Amino acid sequence: MTDYLRSYLPAIQSIIPQSSPTPASLPELTSRAPSLPDVNLEDGKPSLVAFVRHCGCPFAEKEINLLSEELKKNEQLRVIIVQHAELGQVEDWFDQIGGAKLFPDPTRYTLIPDPKRELYAKWGIGQLGWMGMINSSVMDNLKQLKEKDNIDLRSTGQGSYRWQNSGGFAIDTHGIVRWRKLAKDSSDICDYCEAAKTIL
Repeated sequence: MTDYLRSYLPAIQSIIPQSSPTPASLPELTSRAPSLPDVNLEDGKPSLVAFVRHCGCPFAEKEINLLSEELKKNEQLRVIIVQHAELGQVEDWFDQIGGAKLFPDPTRYTLIPDPKRELYAKWGIGQLGWMGMINSSVMDNLKQLKEKDNIDLRSTGQGSYRWQNSGGFAIDTHGIVRWRKLAKDSSDICDYCEAAKTIL
């Protein structure tokens, strides 16, 4: 295989349908949030939990920017980012999109790899339908994102799965869900400003 073809292999693999864990019901508002590895959601810190799209997706990159803005406005807030790739790939992607600059305090955010997409399913986030990944609305939103924010498609990261849906949650200081959103399609971005207001 040539280097040229090898560079496109992750993008090709990312669109091949795969079996995924069956998603649980989306956590109800005022219910206790499902657990996450290495994070105590009941430790008195309000948290934004972001289940983002694949490494290289411009809409995932936009959500990371929005999360960074909320951290800058609210000193007590914590951000947890879940990505469905191996940790090394997630860290590489995070560096590519300026993670160190966006999140200068490493104690206020956590990156969680979920290559088997088990956490996504545990929190009620499954796969997109056939029209959820690409449609005219997605293409329009992609164009607007490039024009307004200068955010465009990046190389698809190894282990990415484009059919995986995204979503976000706001969890209060007692580990209770106060805000939630399940994306309607691949371009449906969470309003983390609105989410933060529910827990601050």
